[in-house]
Amino acid sequence: MNIGFIGTGNMAGAMVAGLKHTHPDWHVHGYNRSQEKLLDLQNRYGLEPADSLPELAAVSDYLIVAVKPQGYDAMLAQLRPLLLPRHVVVTVAVGYGIERVQRNAGEHVKVVRSMPNTPAQIGAGMSALCASDNVSEAERAVAKSIFESFGRAVFIDESQFDIFSAVAGSLPAYVCVIIEALADAAVQHGMPRQQAYGVISQAVMGSAQLVRDSGRHPAELKDQVCSPGGTTIAAIAALEAGGLRSTLIEAVGACVVRTKELSGQK
Repeated sequence: MNIGFIGTGNMAGAMVAGLKHTHPDWHVHGYNRSQEKLLDLQNRYGLEPADSLPELAAVSDYLIVAVKPQGYDAMLAQLRPLLLPRHVVVTVAVGYGIERVQRNAGEHVKVVRSMPNTPAQIGAGMSALCASDNVSEAERAVAKSIFESFGRAVFIDESQFDIFSAVAGSLPAYVCVIIEALADAAVQHGMPRQQAYGVISQAVMGSAQLVRDSGRHPAELKDQVCSPGGTTIAAIAALEAGGLRSTLIEAVGACVVRTKELSGQK
């Protein structure tokens, strides 16, 4: 299998690392205007650099467009005359739908739209995928395997991408704000900051894994910790009084609205 990356920033680097670890027999190629970034990924993971976009397209089956969103239209226009029936174009841009890709790269181009998140950098990403109708089941399986090399991946309907972006793509930022606030509270009550970060991040990770793996409702798991008249229920009451639940719902709504604005949706 030959995978080509157009752009080699942080997300592309995480994907390359996962692919070379999970599929050492696959050929992973890259093209970037910055030779320094290409050489870094070549030295660290064995990325095979291409000197030009035509060279990358010639040696690749899947072309992962990992440039900044504002450069997508121009990049796809450059790709358009290079694309062959075997090529699958994979996007990683927020708000950039399949129809827009085909409008710029060709209406018959095979497209897989993706939305990974930043924990991909440590092999713990959560990615959403959808595909144009002309992408075969075998091609979808390869695309899913690419994203499962650095975490978990799921195919969803394209209409769900904005909400996925809001609850999973942006989630690392929400969680980091919560961790930072809890650490401030811990410091206020005498715990050293670095120790607080370690304790809280492990507790967050374990709690999330418990929800994911137990199959039990989050409210049931919350109730396990809340003894009658106890300390945790007092904390929950304070969170409810402060509007944490409604604020999170509003934050997701604001994220969805902004995503639609960026993608040109009304």
